Amino acid sequence: MAFLMFLPMAGERGNTTPLLALVGILSVFGIAELLLSPVGLSLSTKLAPKAFHTQMVVLNFLSIALGTATAGSLASFYNVGDAGTYFAVVGGAAVAFGMLIALASPFIRRLRSDVH
Repeated sequence: MAFLMFLPMAGERGNTTPLLALVGILSVFGIAELLLSPVGLSLSTKLAPKAFHTQMVVLNFLSIALGTATAGSLASFYNVGDAGTYFAVVGGAAVAFGMLIALASPFIRRLRSDVH
């Protein structure tokens, strides 16, 4: 959702974003990370077999690294003149993936029914 928060400021004269808006958007990113990271770490240790807790935590961090690398690759598509489209596509893709995960959630819960 934070990517979509850039849309109202995309295409403004001078291609600038107000500092207060940047602070707000980066705060949304930060809060999202603070909410997701502990859950991912907890889930990776709960679902892992006893002998593989450390490896699962490493795989969790690897997924974050792959996401960061993918974000860097997507940044090459950014065009100053068409910033609105870039943020709409990236934000829309993130929302679409979130909806897919929400739809898959009941199936995932059944697979991990013995984990609490």
